[in-house]
Amino acid sequence: MEPMANETAALQVEAVEAGETVRNRRRKAGKELDKDTADAFVRRLCHLLDTGDFFGRYAALSPQEKIAKLFLASSGDRNQSDFNCAVSPKVRQQVPVIFQAIAGVMEEKSGIMVQSTAEINMEGFGRGLLYSGRVVLVLKSLRAGFPFPFTSEEKAIRYGVECVEEGLAFLQKYNEMTAFHGLLSLEG
Repeated sequence: MEPMANETAALQVEAVEAGETVRNRRRKAGKELDKDTADAFVRRLCHLLDTGDFFGRYAALSPQEKIAKLFLASSGDRNQSDFNCAVSPKVRQQVPVIFQAIAGVMEEKSGIMVQSTAEINMEGFGRGLLYSGRVVLVLKSLRAGFPFPFTSEEKAIRYGVECVEEGLAFLQKYNEMTAFHGLLSLEG
């Protein structure tokens, strides 16, 4: 019995090691972002940040500098969010702004009106919702504020572009299904 147990343990270790290498490759490979969507997202995000800059203090900054100064959280904000399960004010600011920017890009790409609703409570639980009419395009649950706060521009842009692509893919699938069967076949 002992040799069989050793063989089973060895197979399990090999499977775990193989699984880890596959996961690591997925993380490293990462899907390439669509440049047009990323540029549109940065532009929308900067427009939203400009609306909050009432006196135009940051109007002369480049888009990257604006995002870094007005949107991204510092490591101190991240630590404040981690402490005692409380959410920092920076996170509470980031959540609605990023979903509004995503909705704006989806409107540009699809030509339909997209609304956003985002809420997060003091403990970091909440949701981000993008919808058009009665159709929910994207629904993101926030648990302990994750994936917020964004501390790097790249991560924020990647999150925004992935949400845009997810919403547009669902919208296309929805339109294909309703074109053939009609809207009433999907209800109920």
